[in-house]
Amino acid sequence: MARTSDRRQRQLARQKAQAAATAQQRKARRRTRIAAGGVAVVVVLSTLGAFLGSMGSTSKSSTSTSTVPTSTTLPKSGITPPAVASGATLTGATPCPAEDGSSARTTTFETAPPTCIDNTHFYTATITTTKGVLTVQLNPKVSPQTVNTFVVLARYHYYDGQPITDVRTRASFTAGMTFTSGSGQPGFAIPGEIPAKGTVFTPGALSMAPASASNGIGGQLVFATFDQAADNNQQVTPLGIMLSGDKTLTAINQLASESGKPTALATITSISVVRSGAIPS
Repeated sequence: MARTSDRRQRQLARQKAQAAATAQQRKARRRTRIAAGGVAVVVVLSTLGAFLGSMGSTSKSSTSTSTVPTSTTLPKSGITPPAVASGATLTGATPCPAEDGSSARTTTFETAPPTCIDNTHFYTATITTTKGVLTVQLNPKVSPQTVNTFVVLARYHYYDGQPITDVRTRASFTAGMTFTSGSGQPGFAIPGEIPAKGTVFTPGALSMAPASASNGIGGQLVFATFDQAADNNQQVTPLGIMLSGDKTLTAINQLASESGKPTALATITSISVVRSGAIPS
């Protein structure tokens, strides 16, 4: 009986040892799986972090390369545009030019022209330059003599080939009359029709400047541009307002220098004028 009891105790001891070993193996396998899972999580997070970091650096790089530096510094000076060949000379009374623009190019006149326009109607001037086109509505009700003079000179092709001689950034540019004959005017002057003090010149507004300090209007054109247009010379005579041509104004404005001389040559190639709608009474 004693031997039987001993065998049974040894058998129970072996069973307990096996059960304990099995439990230890299970715990070891579970720890291995947890550890492997933790490593996987670390790898995923590390990869994600690296990806996000690279996205961030790419974004920063894109932002820095897309920034375009700007500068308001103007060149010190520009060019002196060449003089323009003179056209024909008219002596005696000045006849009204052909409305279709077929009159010969004339740049010197002995007398001021008669009234050649209908003062009850607007006129539309299409001014073609080497930098684009400007369309201006002329208003004879505001300055009848000056509008009439401009229309006559334009139809005689007085302005064809005339250079832009002065560009003041964001304020104005001027088409100065420079002929090879040495003349800078058409040969006559008319009284200026100066607006009331405080008149605001809107961007694109077209005016004629005085021929000199001692006499009236000749033929020089002044175009107002952008935010400083209101500061322009108040002694000019307004002709009308711009209907279209923002891109042309911008292109010519970019030729500005500190001295006022344009940095590159730009010219008026032609001007055509047609009568448009009636001016409201």
